[in-house]
Amino acid sequence: MSTTVLVSMNDQQLSELIESSLRRVLESKPEAAADTSDTLLDTKEAARLTKYKETSIYGLVKRKKIPFCKMEGKLLFSRKELLEWIANGQQKIAGSHER
Repeated sequence: MSTTVLVSMNDQQLSELIESSLRRVLESKPEAAADTSDTLLDTKEAARLTKYKETSIYGLVKRKKIPFCKMEGKLLFSRKELLEWIANGQQKIAGSHER
């Protein structure tokens, strides 16, 4: 909308325009809730999240430099722990688990 049109609007019209514009924006975008949920990722998903190659992920696991767990021979990674690991400058956090 051009400024010429805005100048010719009265206060009520301007208020309605702002309100309807805000309503459209709020309705078109779902509320961003904090993602506190956790999920287990496989090696490919962990690589995608960390921006490492899969082979690098295997190397980090071997050297126990990345948080992981191993269940029935399968490597799994907590999404939440990986994000914490990244936020902490990729310092190993908590012990890795093998089951």
